[in-house]
Amino acid sequence: MTRLKTEWVEYMIDGMDAYNQSLMQKIGVDLAGLAMRTFHMTQADFDRARACNKVAVVPITQGEGIIGSFSESVAAIVRSMGFCADVMPHTDVDGIYDGYQRGCNIFFFADDIRYLALNTKTNKASDNNYATALGFIEVLTALMEKHGKRIAKEKILQIGHGIVGREAVKILTSRGVDFDIYDKDQETLAELSCKKLQGPAQIRDYRYILDFTNEGGWLKDAYLKDAILYASPGVPYSMDQAAEARFEDKAVHDNLEIGTAIMLGEALQI
Repeated sequence: MTRLKTEWVEYMIDGMDAYNQSLMQKIGVDLAGLAMRTFHMTQADFDRARACNKVAVVPITQGEGIIGSFSESVAAIVRSMGFCADVMPHTDVDGIYDGYQRGCNIFFFADDIRYLALNTKTNKASDNNYATALGFIEVLTALMEKHGKRIAKEKILQIGHGIVGREAVKILTSRGVDFDIYDKDQETLAELSCKKLQGPAQIRDYRYILDFTNEGGWLKDAYLKDAILYASPGVPYSMDQAAEARFEDKAVHDNLEIGTAIMLGEALQI
């Protein structure tokens, strides 16, 4: 799991309204709508979940320690979806006890290895690696639909076969999506049966891209077609400045929001 930096997340504390408006413009739903869409929940289902669940975000000191503003940003994301969420005043086990005393049943916490949501009422857990992969596949699906395309009818390119990328391969395969893949480390792709790109110049052959890499600025504008639809949780962002400017309205990228929203959605499932 990529270790985040304070400057990558602190804007979320006061920026979720603008974020949700932007997401709505691009894919037709905000974070709450994305969670409902992903898990086939009705508005009534989601409203009941809002009323019946209380979220605790617990700071964890294990490993390299607490990332400034991380817990506050997670709480802001969850609140933007209409749920009651608070950062606990204490850390670690004491923070979990804080949540228990407050009647919370969904806990968000992260160390250097794993970012997890746990629903103690239903014994349902959601891992951020899987949730991020699932969320961005759903985002690309919605983005394509907004532009009159169906993911089941098109060729997709997945870039990156790390921890999140491996989860994405499983999901795409289970859904029968036709996809090719590129990773600069070709050895990580050895066991895959799909077509493997030999270099970044071949990316230009694709219109619909899922990017799970975490190296900033490597995806050059020259590698991309004029009309692409692109979704990526990569931290830092893959696109160089020219590509980012050219595809701003046809690309969805964030550092934490979508993965967290899908974690909440999964934690609500019975």
